[in-house]
Amino acid sequence: MKNRRMQRLVYAALVLCITISPIAVSGRNSQAVGSDRPITVMTRNMFIGADLSPILGATSFDEFLIAVANAYLDVQQSNIPERAAAVADEIQANQPHLIGLQEVSIWRTGPPGGPATTVTYDALQSLLDELAVRGLHYTPIAILDEFQAEAPSALGINIGFTDRDVVLARSDLATSGLKLSNVQAQHFATNFAFTSPILGQLTVPRGWISVDGKIRGKQFRFVNAHLESFHPGVQAAQASELILGPANTELPVMIAGDLNTESASGDPALNAGHQIIVGAGFQDAWTVSHPADPGFTWPLHLEDPFTSVAPFQRIDLILFRGQLEVLSTELFGHTPADRTASGLWPSDHAGVVSSINLKPSMAKLDATVWNERVYARDRYSQALIP
Repeated sequence: MKNRRMQRLVYAALVLCITISPIAVSGRNSQAVGSDRPITVMTRNMFIGADLSPILGATSFDEFLIAVANAYLDVQQSNIPERAAAVADEIQANQPHLIGLQEVSIWRTGPPGGPATTVTYDALQSLLDELAVRGLHYTPIAILDEFQAEAPSALGINIGFTDRDVVLARSDLATSGLKLSNVQAQHFATNFAFTSPILGQLTVPRGWISVDGKIRGKQFRFVNAHLESFHPGVQAAQASELILGPANTELPVMIAGDLNTESASGDPALNAGHQIIVGAGFQDAWTVSHPADPGFTWPLHLEDPFTSVAPFQRIDLILFRGQLEVLSTELFGHTPADRTASGLWPSDHAGVVSSINLKPSMAKLDATVWNERVYARDRYSQALIP
């Protein structure tokens, strides 16, 4: 009888230990860390190579022709292929899973009167060629055409231009390493419209690209966006469309892009878009990693790509919401060492790269811990009670 009573006391002590022991909990949590899923995402504005404002603001036809010619000469001087090689170096250094690209331009020429069909510069193709040279495997999963135009020039040729946003994804990973689905691309319903003295009424379309991903069973959504820069009201409307559109998901979601919203300023006239997105529960990956550093990303140069200026705005952002944990966030393409052989910056923007952990669901973790405790209790019960 005494031995049976002793067995019951031992059993009760073991059940109590299994039920409330912090050691058992920390042991399971240690295993959970191993089930985390890091993902690296990047945003990169590639710079179209020219300032189009003199074209759009020209007040006479001769002024317009000269402005078109000067813009194309600036594009030639900006050396898109050489800068694309520098961007490829950045990608090689960071090995991101997903890349949101903005200002991925195509420039074309043609005879007087058009059409301009001869491609002279294709920033995306130049980048893909340079990635292939480095043995890197990236595929465009979506390309969204934005502003497009064609015009005569003082060079005696027609010049054509297309601005694009692109999402690149690594294509050398196993399905368990990165699986993508539900790719969507769309222009905003609200866009900046204005009247050019020569071209008349114009609308500048901007938009977003989203993709759902999965890494070892953990799902997320990645959104690349390029918000309006010239009109804060339009920018605010586009930010709201992001929140109500691609960001309206229960999945952990990351928004990356040249958002043209001044995150470091409290002036609503400068950061309305940022306030709207953060107000919807998003956090700023740079601020999480570098709370005391403004991290300015623009501009690295003005119209002349060889003349540096000190950046004074942080408008290239990675924002996140959901069961995500920022591991690191860094700027790139903004130091003298990042310049090309001929002295060019890769872009007039710095890029941003962030390593983010897809955390396991705590609800599922707690259920697993509880089930393991119940199993252990029953196992000890069977062993100790005859």
